[in-house]
Amino acid sequence: MKIRENNDFNREQGTYDADHAAAAIEELDQQRAAGEIEPHAYLVKKRSLVRLYLKATTTPRRKQYDEGFDL
Repeated sequence: MKIRENNDFNREQGTYDADHAAAAIEELDQQRAAGEIEPHAYLVKKRSLVRLYLKATTTPRRKQYDEGFDL
C-alpha cells in the first residue's frame, strides 16, 4: 500500500494550516475539560500546537542592526 499516490513535492504539502491547528487546540481543550488528559501532557501538546498556529499565521521579521557586519 502506498502512503502517497502523488510523488510530487510542493509547498502546500509541507505547510501546517492555521485552521487545523485551531481545531486541534479546541479538541485538546475539550479533552482537558473532560479530564481525559494529564495536566503535563496537556501543557506540552498545547505549547507545540500554539507554536504551529503562530508559525502558520505570522511572518516574523528579524531586525537588522547596523553593527558594521557585511552580510
